[in-house]
Amino acid sequence: MNPPDLSGRLVLLSVPRVRTKHGEAAFSFSAPQLWNKLPEDLRSAPTVNYFKTRLKTLLVSTAFN
Repeated sequence: MNPPDLSGRLVLLSVPRVRTKHGEAAFSFSAPQLWNKLPEDLRSAPTVNYFKTRLKTLLVSTAFN
């Protein structure tokens, strides 16, 4: 899903600079910020089904801990 660079590390998405609270609420700002906060094993999921299963597990464990 998120391709590794030549050294094998996963590349993080770039987060655009914003000047206002409205900019911080924009999808183009919040989406890459949230994606970059995900654990590396989740960002490197080999399939969509694996990603969805691991994401659900992460969200449930976060909600109840």
